[in-house]
Amino acid sequence: MTTQMADIHDPPLLVIVTGLSGAGKSTAIKALEDLSFYCIDNLPFAMVETAVDHLLQSKWTPRRYAFGWDARDKDFLAGFLALQARLKARIKLDVLFLTCAPNQLAERYSTTRRKHPMLDTGGQLIAAIKREHHALQDIEQAADVSFDTTSWSVHFLARKIEERYSGKLVGRQLHVNITSFGFKNGLLKPADTVFDVRFLRNPFFDPLLKDRTGLESAVANYVFEDPNAKVFLDKIIDLHHFLLPEYYKEGKHYFRIGIGCTGGKHRSVALAERLALDLTHLNIPQIAISVNHRDIDVGM
Repeated sequence: MTTQMADIHDPPLLVIVTGLSGAGKSTAIKALEDLSFYCIDNLPFAMVETAVDHLLQSKWTPRRYAFGWDARDKDFLAGFLALQARLKARIKLDVLFLTCAPNQLAERYSTTRRKHPMLDTGGQLIAAIKREHHALQDIEQAADVSFDTTSWSVHFLARKIEERYSGKLVGRQLHVNITSFGFKNGLLKPADTVFDVRFLRNPFFDPLLKDRTGLESAVANYVFEDPNAKVFLDKIIDLHHFLLPEYYKEGKHYFRIGIGCTGGKHRSVALAERLALDLTHLNIPQIAISVNHRDIDVGM
């Protein structure tokens, strides 16, 4: 991901992610990693201030970090409030608490079949969830922000993390890769959209063009002399001009467009190159375009 470099004189940011087990801590940590935070989950509590000493001296840019803890760490439960006060005097600190309704947490645990950490003390799942909430209530009150994920999808939680912590970073991008290929060499997998351009006039049957590729202007010009090529290209552009921002909003990081012809050397290559160029010129926010040609060298 492309980022703007943080000013070395800016105070480092440390985000502490905690809350109820099953409320989304792992998702939050992954979203912060995607924003170029350096993340440590379940760091032994006794090592925190030593780690912060190192972070304050680090030349890592951007200087953005995240630690994750939950109620399994008894030292965290007992010592966090005092630690929070000490850390705020040394580093820019933001405490994110994730909560969720007990019934929804119970459903999540039933779905994933994971063991709730508070079941070690016995009892039923709902009772364990309530014990954990009670143990964390002082930390919840001291948090800078609390997200209730009861009705949130993992994608929505990731977007909320982005909104709060993107800061000076460019933020998440949707990386769009346009790949040409030949159907005779197998369908492109995985792909989000695939288009078959075998209906266009084929340079393979022109003796002067047969051994050349769609990267060469003579072949590309031949393909686009077919009036259907430009019509089809415009329709693909219009479709993706609509689709890509919508997929970005849904939290996708990667989107692959396949353009296929028979051998993957002529028509699909020419169309893929033009599609990449035209989508780039649209300057769709947070969309990064790349292009490659899977089969252009096959059999050459």
